[in-house]
Amino acid sequence: MNIRLTIFFFFFWNLILSAQEPAPLDTFDITSTSIQFPHHYQKFGFQVSAGLSMVVPPKDLLENSYQAPLVNIHATFGLPWNFSLEGDLTTLIVSNQLALGPRYSYLYKNFGVKIGWDVAFFYGQLKQGGFDNSAHGWIQYPNLSVGYKLKKMAFTLKGEMVVMTRATVKSGENEVNHSTNFINGGTLAIYMEQRIHKDKAFVIGFKDNYEKFYWPTWMIFTTFNRYYHIPEIYLSWIL
Repeated sequence: MNIRLTIFFFFFWNLILSAQEPAPLDTFDITSTSIQFPHHYQKFGFQVSAGLSMVVPPKDLLENSYQAPLVNIHATFGLPWNFSLEGDLTTLIVSNQLALGPRYSYLYKNFGVKIGWDVAFFYGQLKQGGFDNSAHGWIQYPNLSVGYKLKKMAFTLKGEMVVMTRATVKSGENEVNHSTNFINGGTLAIYMEQRIHKDKAFVIGFKDNYEKFYWPTWMIFTTFNRYYHIPEIYLSWIL
């Protein structure tokens, strides 16, 4: 009987001690996961995100305004001295763009600033329904990001200048070259990165593209010569 009481008391006392132990501290910081917020990336560390962009071209740019989901893969590779290298692949099957460029980030307490310059190659091809069109060219994106972070959330405002370096559009045997550098417009976006589970975060972004030539709609590049506001909603999961 004494042995049973001793065993019962032992387990009961351990249960009380376990209940009184403090929960482990949550050391999560959004900068360890963030891919948009300007911060000091881990040296030679690698981050990647995958998501979709929903774009609504103006009705007068395309005959029928529709939502076109763009698949996006974004990656960051940390370098010494607060530098990093970012790459971005966006595809719509008939329209594709691959961008790559350096970044320099500066973080002071909860505020961050990041400057960069991307060089992008775009390629499009449409050979269906009687069409035989293709396009390719180079675009440059000087960019600046400023951000503010909390422990589990970060906000980033990013602006880009869009410089068209070269574009070639072909329709059948006809070819049109645009080789003179010109400022094609700019973009302004805001991103919110939020912790979802453990060390994983989700990104929601709203972007306004103010451009003459919006590369996913390369098919009508030679027809229009005016600026358009093209809204974009960005959803991404940081892997």
